[in-house]
Amino acid sequence: MSRLLEGDDTRLPRVDDTFTQKTVNDARKRKWRMPQRKQTKRSGHPAGEELLDEMVWEILIRLPVESLARIKLVSKVWYTIISQPVFVRAHLQCSKQKQHHNPSSFLITPQIYLHSNPSGIFSTNIRFFQWSLQEDDLPKVATKVGMSHSSSAMLLHGRHFPAGKFGLVSQMAHCDGLVLLPTDTNAYVFNPATRDGIALPRSHHNVLQRLVCLPIGLGLDVSTGTYKVARSFFRSCDYNSVAMGMEVITINCREGSWRETLVDPPYLILCPQTAIHCKGCLFYFIDRENQPCSPQGLLRFSLQDETFGITLLLNNLYPTVEDEDIVIHELGGECATFFCKSMQRVLIWMTRDILVPEWECHYVMNVSDQCLPMASLSNGEILLRRGHCLFRYYMKDHGVKENDMFDIDELRFLGPSEDTLGHAWENLFWFDLLYYTPSLVPVTPKASLHAS
Repeated sequence: MSRLLEGDDTRLPRVDDTFTQKTVNDARKRKWRMPQRKQTKRSGHPAGEELLDEMVWEILIRLPVESLARIKLVSKVWYTIISQPVFVRAHLQCSKQKQHHNPSSFLITPQIYLHSNPSGIFSTNIRFFQWSLQEDDLPKVATKVGMSHSSSAMLLHGRHFPAGKFGLVSQMAHCDGLVLLPTDTNAYVFNPATRDGIALPRSHHNVLQRLVCLPIGLGLDVSTGTYKVARSFFRSCDYNSVAMGMEVITINCREGSWRETLVDPPYLILCPQTAIHCKGCLFYFIDRENQPCSPQGLLRFSLQDETFGITLLLNNLYPTVEDEDIVIHELGGECATFFCKSMQRVLIWMTRDILVPEWECHYVMNVSDQCLPMASLSNGEILLRRGHCLFRYYMKDHGVKENDMFDIDELRFLGPSEDTLGHAWENLFWFDLLYYTPSLVPVTPKASLHAS
């Protein structure tokens, strides 16, 4: 029986990034050197130069992306250094460690109705805002006394699509600074920090047209260090005998086209949904309504060998819990499930092994409404989201403190040409809120850090 850690302030485990750490270590074993400059008359000191190179490396990997964007334009030497894949990986690892110790960076994308009278038609103007939440700022924002730094979100990147380019937008996904935007007509991948983006190529595999977004996910193939998008599609247009396939595309790859996997999904995938990425796999809910005999678990798709499996859930312990009562999330590098609604509280179960899961209950929170944990803060605090509201749950006190709740609607969204007060969105439908790590990971082969 899994142990119950009610009120435990144990920190979540560190992010497991074996591939990234190995890449960084390998780079240092090769005694990374700066690109050669033109020879000068000064006498050479190899040991001193090597120490200088190491110091420059350690300084650069700790700089934010916007600073590196400016440095990269100074000279070809800096451009070469910052563009190297090994540097991109080292910078990402450093950014992940900072975000893990102080989870304060979030990406917000408002989904807005095109007209004041909601008609189901959404704006095709996509904007990515970065919001920095410092742990001591949340009560200040909640009291609405003045405007603290955390009460404004700064525009990172925006892309305006022609009207009618798409009608519906599904939930976004984030992986190592890359953001997947699924729509009912196409899918897009952005790196908001570098202002890099691409529209994925069209695919003709899907034969059953529905007015929804197809099941899709974004993740890292740890065996190759490449990022992949996997999307399910319908092979058959016969509603009495529906069959689904899976197609994959590698980001920033010369091929640049969708390819079918050798094996089809063993079960129908619930549509629409955006998969959760954890430990090199994508996790999907199974369409149980059309397959009542399907297993009580998640459909798992490995980005490494592109095969399928089942990750069993905890329905044997909670037989009354339905799929709609369960939320799947990646939290602290582990796969986590959250039970609410019928339980009248939130239970956070986590597992390190996604193949043969051993679920352990890490937290029990007495919150009656459905909430989604966003991050683990210091001192045993969990940042939760309920609708447009963010609040801390204090595990030691078993509750939420008064005036410690913040409505995202109160944020001011600032762009480069806007005043210091910014503005709140009108005709708002929903906020996509992602736990965000800015990175240099390129989306296109010749990605630039220039502002577009």
